[in-house]
Amino acid sequence: MLVGAVGAAACLIVFALAQFSAPNTPGNQPAQVRIVTSMPTLSQDFFSASGRDPGLAPTSPAGIFPSTPTAAPVLPTPIPSPSLPPGEFRIGATVRVVGVGLSGLNIRMEPGTGSTARFLAYDDDEFVVVDGPQTVNGLEWWRLEDPNDSSRFGWAARNYLTVVSP
Repeated sequence: MLVGAVGAAACLIVFALAQFSAPNTPGNQPAQVRIVTSMPTLSQDFFSASGRDPGLAPTSPAGIFPSTPTAAPVLPTPIPSPSLPPGEFRIGATVRVVGVGLSGLNIRMEPGTGSTARFLAYDDDEFVVVDGPQTVNGLEWWRLEDPNDSSRFGWAARNYLTVVSP
């Protein structure tokens, strides 16, 4: 009798553990299908008086009335913002890198986005303009040199530079 009671208790424990573990395992849940539909659009035929006396006005169920076209509001024309930062760019001016965040600005061997990058400059790095401008790839390029490190020089797009001192 004791053996039967212990066996029954063991079976109940195994059954309880199986019930708690199987359905909660990720991926063991049954597939769910959800159907999402849009709201129906009422066509003009819905509002027509077809099949009725032509002298009667069409009726609209539950206060639904066909919309009448309205003129689109006239929006003001936006004033384009300048694509280049302000400042007098010239040879000898000191410029600061701006707006590049953590990505940095590629300082390149030659002007143009296809040229090899020499190094990355980051926001607030300052350089002296030594040559330029040259227009390549639709961008204005200036040759820069680091006043504190002669090995840091190359070409940069003006879009990421602002004049510190002319």
